[in-house]
Amino acid sequence: MTRLSLKAVATFGAAMLAGSLLVPSSALAHTQPDYMAQRDHLEERARSQIGAPYRYGGTSPGGFDCSGFTRWVFAGHGPDLPHSSDEQYAMASRPGYRRIHDRSDLEVGDLVFHDTDSGRVGHAGFYIGGGEFISSTTSDGVRIRSLYDGYWGPRWVGGTRTPVTQR
Repeated sequence: MTRLSLKAVATFGAAMLAGSLLVPSSALAHTQPDYMAQRDHLEERARSQIGAPYRYGGTSPGGFDCSGFTRWVFAGHGPDLPHSSDEQYAMASRPGYRRIHDRSDLEVGDLVFHDTDSGRVGHAGFYIGGGEFISSTTSDGVRIRSLYDGYWGPRWVGGTRTPVTQR
């Protein structure tokens, strides 16, 4: 940029901060960019661990179990998730959380849960959109999976939206 264009950008920015060029409406004052930025950041954290190995009880990039993975994704970014998939699922009953029953209502950043333990929640993952989630399994470690495939589809239990990813 030239010196003149840098000065113009600085002047425009200062005027906006002073409120002379833009009067915020209530819609602009909504925290929408915050929850969207949070969702994007959490998704980046989840994707950064694709390929990490499975380790029973694992909670770090050296090895994750399913709830250890979701706990790591959210660590320092909102709720302190318990290290148990059924306890993470139960968080939807807390104030500020939301239960998601229908897979079509999921949004990026939601926790997703499956029944892998004969009638109860036994698996947790992180929803990334497009019917896909990231989770850690004993067979593959951290990978992207489909909510609708032959294994996970029939095992769907529900999802949980946390306060930090709420609209």
